[in-house]
Amino acid sequence: MPFTPSEIKNKEFTKVKNGLEPAEVSDYLNQLSNEIERLKEEKKQLEKVIEERDTNIKSYQQVHQSVSDALVQAQQAGEETKLAANKEAEAVISKAQAQADLIVNDAIEKARHLSFQTEDMKRQSKIFRSRFRMLVEAQLDLLKNDDWDYLLNYDIDAEKVTQENFQHLNSQDITPEEQLSAQSQQSESVLASESNNSTTDSLSTSENVTSQSSVSQSESTSNK
Repeated sequence: MPFTPSEIKNKEFTKVKNGLEPAEVSDYLNQLSNEIERLKEEKKQLEKVIEERDTNIKSYQQVHQSVSDALVQAQQAGEETKLAANKEAEAVISKAQAQADLIVNDAIEKARHLSFQTEDMKRQSKIFRSRFRMLVEAQLDLLKNDDWDYLLNYDIDAEKVTQENFQHLNSQDITPEEQLSAQSQQSESVLASESNNSTTDSLSTSENVTSQSSVSQSESTSNK
């Protein structure tokens, strides 16, 4: 049965003959009571410290658990973010690759089409060049014909013919029918003379054009 300091201090003993010194016993009991009181107070303090430590330990345990949970969640979030970033990067790379393929294919198709157009233009240029050369050669052959020399060297004395016709018209020995015929011949002679002059001018113009065409052809051949 535990005793309190007060019980120890107030404990009364039976007095007998030749017993202990009451003052000494009382003093010892007081000391014992004080010591027990001190021990009880110290025990309370220790219990309080232990309780505080237990509380701190529980708090630390809760913090540790919270930190652990946070670390786990952060790790999970990091893994999820990493997976999402990898998927997004793969999608971006795939899209960029597809766009690059489209651009390359379009460029190849345009280059092929341009090559076809270039070849077609070359073919048409060759055809035009061949036809133009044939035309120029035909014109040159026409100019080299001897008929042109004969025509250019042929000379008609229109003034002499006109005077003869007028003299014949003034003669008293011709009939009215002969006069009409002579006038008609005179008109034809004048027209022939004018036609000859016109032909000469046309030939000169043709020679100039042909000369210019030959020069242009020579320049084109030199450039090619």
